[in-house]
Amino acid sequence: MNEFLLFLHFLGLMIGAAGGITANILMRRARAMPPEEAKTIRSLGPLFAMLSAVGLAFLWITGLILVWSKWGGFGNLPGLFWLKLALVLVFTALIGAIHLTFAQVRKGNPAAAARLPVLGPVAVGTVTVIVLLAVYAFP
Repeated sequence: MNEFLLFLHFLGLMIGAAGGITANILMRRARAMPPEEAKTIRSLGPLFAMLSAVGLAFLWITGLILVWSKWGGFGNLPGLFWLKLALVLVFTALIGAIHLTFAQVRKGNPAAAARLPVLGPVAVGTVTVIVLLAVYAFP
């Protein structure tokens, strides 16, 4: 059972990373395009950001279940887990900020889009450190 949960956890990681990295690449590419072409590319950003959020939801659900089914609760977890969890909270907030930014852009605030070139790479960097911590926390 735990092996299947871990598979779903990794699947969530793949979905989330694919969506986030793709949205980040698209937004960077759109900045260098003529406005007419960039509009089409930018319209895909929220779709891939939503895909990233779906992956994050998988990670939260399977992660919490694994804490209880494999480790018997939060009291038995390795020390690096707590740093990983803190960064997961930061990452979740970053994903929320990205979604709020896309919502503001859709409501007619194009200036809000200036936050995306900062939020995207910070989110990718944060999730990279989370994965590194997971490798060392759960050898």
